[in-house]
Amino acid sequence: MTPAVFIWGMGLMGASLALRLKNHGYRIQGAVRSAASRTALIELGFTDVFTEEASIIQAMHDTDILVLGLNLSDCYPALTLILSNPELRKKLIIFDMCSTKQEICDWVAKHYPDARFIGAHPMAGKEKQGPNAAEATLFEGSTVFLTPLKDQKAEKQKVLLQAAEKIWQLAGAKTLIMNPEEHDNRMAYVSHGLHLAACLIARLSVTGIKPEGTAVAGSYRDMTRIVQSSPVMWSDIIRSNKENTAHWLKELARECNSLADGLTNGSADIGQLFTEAAAARRQIMQT
Repeated sequence: MTPAVFIWGMGLMGASLALRLKNHGYRIQGAVRSAASRTALIELGFTDVFTEEASIIQAMHDTDILVLGLNLSDCYPALTLILSNPELRKKLIIFDMCSTKQEICDWVAKHYPDARFIGAHPMAGKEKQGPNAAEATLFEGSTVFLTPLKDQKAEKQKVLLQAAEKIWQLAGAKTLIMNPEEHDNRMAYVSHGLHLAACLIARLSVTGIKPEGTAVAGSYRDMTRIVQSSPVMWSDIIRSNKENTAHWLKELARECNSLADGLTNGSADIGQLFTEAAAARRQIMQT
């Protein structure tokens, strides 16, 4: 029997997952904040979309899997509302889609250790937000990290992993199991720090040139595209992974200073830099 899925937070990520699961015959219900988002989702074919807390709770009693498509700070009141109900805590399999994992996994383990919760982070997205930007193919070929809670019983963890893996495989993604701490450290190096670096590049560039009518290279467009992402969402992400991201930025600063000194004194080997960087990129892209 196909499980019933409720997606709380049907913006780009949540609505994209909903479209894909709907195509596979899943019954989808969901929740959003605004009437405008609800209208947009109805136009996409989702009729059971709620904005009121009472309706959300009522729908949970007819749900098997709850997916949180919310910003990290919004997940905690939602989880508290659901997990404070013993019946729902026992019944629901829950996973989030946040970009950091240690904070939320530690929070659930501390406050609701018997919850059927597993962390998830799909490595997909784009700079546009909201249900109107949703695509059923958004997760095709992407990696989704799954981060079980510490001290979860093996049998329980197996059930949660199987449920989450099935959902993400239907979405066209591959899954990778990792502990939350390792996940957050890795993301600082391949995602979180890079978003901040892109912001710095964009802001620095405009101080050095007059932007009106200036032709820009494709490299500028590619490297700064992600600065158009949601400031609210990224404030949440960086706050929850600030130590790892700060460490990465300091390493980047050291590398930049070393390269600048090499350019000044003539010792920089730019050809070798590109060769080493290309090899590093190939290694990362294969993992």
